[in-house]
Formats: sequence, C-alpha cells, structure tokens
Amino acid sequence: MLGLLEPLAMAPMVLVTVLCLGALLDCVRTPAERVRHVPKALWLFFMLGAPIVGGLAWIYLGKGPEPREDRGTRRRARLVEPDPSSTSGSGGI
Repeated sequence: MLGLLEPLAMAPMVLVTVLCLGALLDCVRTPAERVRHVPKALWLFFMLGAPIVGGLAWIYLGKGPEPREDRGTRRRARLVEPDPSSTSGSGGI
C-alpha cells in the first residue's frame, strides 16, 4: 500500500514545482512593456519569496495581454508581400 501512496504524495509537489518554474520563466521572458502593476524585478522577488501565491498572482495579474494588430496593418502587410505564383523564371517552360 505504501508503494501506491508515494506517487500520489509526489503529485502535488510536482504540480507546485511546474507552476513555480513556469511562472518564473514566463516572467523572465516577458518584455517589460507587458508587465503590469509592479516592475518585473519585484514580480521575480515575490515569486521567489512566496512561490505558490507569487506564481498564481503572476499568471492572473502580472502579465498584460499581447498587443493586437489592427486590420489595416494586416491588410497593408498582405499587399506588400510578394505573390508566390508570380515568381521570376522561365514560367515552367
């Protein structure tokens, strides 16, 4: 019976570790412009001091949404991109 309980006892520790490491890596990789409320260094300090609460707070409060492109920017980008069917060459001859 003890052999079955060991993996069950390890599961919460593994989940907490994945949460904390994932939040730390996400915070480090996030550009400073997208960090909300406090500077990135304070978020990292908070996550190292209180890993579970800090990781959850980062996920729900710390990171702002990605900037979205407006339709005009996408439309202009499509017009600038070369058409793949109009490549220079012999034309298949």
